[in-house]
Amino acid sequence: MIFAFVYWNGRDFDQSQVLNKMWVNIWFVAVPSNMGVVAVYALNDEFKSILRESKNGMVTGASYVLAKFILVIPIFFIMAIFALGIPSFAIQDSPKESFGLVIVLFACVMFVIESVAECLSVWFEDPILGMLQFMNFWFAAFLFGGFLIPLKDLYWPFELFYYIMPYSYYVRSSTYELFKYMTFEPCISDSVSAVCVDQTDGLAVLDELGRVIPLFSSEDQTAFDIGILVLIGSVYKLFYIIGVLYKTGQTATIEQAQK
Repeated sequence: MIFAFVYWNGRDFDQSQVLNKMWVNIWFVAVPSNMGVVAVYALNDEFKSILRESKNGMVTGASYVLAKFILVIPIFFIMAIFALGIPSFAIQDSPKESFGLVIVLFACVMFVIESVAECLSVWFEDPILGMLQFMNFWFAAFLFGGFLIPLKDLYWPFELFYYIMPYSYYVRSSTYELFKYMTFEPCISDSVSAVCVDQTDGLAVLDELGRVIPLFSSEDQTAFDIGILVLIGSVYKLFYIIGVLYKTGQTATIEQAQK
């Protein structure tokens, strides 16, 4: 809500506010996902309890992973509603027609962040080291999100990070879904605004924004971006599951050897 009020003028559908609309949408996802650094610490502590319970034969690694996965799925959507409901759709006056898909996109980002936090919490015994690695991930996601430096200006191996980090997919499609239902005031030709077209259609304005920041266009890539976000999250989730099963398996082996 703080960002929504700071970008108060971004509520206007004047083309001079297009960049502000883009940036407040980025802040709405970047700040909540940064809080995943706290999750690394909490999940590390939780997993240490699971190791003790596994040693005592009270729980298995597989049952823990399954139960936790089922429990957190609805929480991703609850987080999305809280993060965007009032700030974006009430204060910033985002079009209500885009609510559903933007919520799904945000939930997918939360799935990625949760999976990264889980993975780091299990593989790093010291939670502080895991938290530092999470911050590295978050800064890389922000830097290679496509809105600071375009893909065409990156070279290998940095180009790889553009494809494996989550923000570019969320920002591209959430901005598309928002602009698709927006109607702007036409821009006069002598305007100094970075985005200025003599049209009111939101997608035409988005194409003009794409001339400044190539990440954006009027092409609908929402389904593709949701799929990629789920894929990225699933890769980290797989590493997390392997870590849980490996470490709880080690605990069970030690216990059997002692007996």
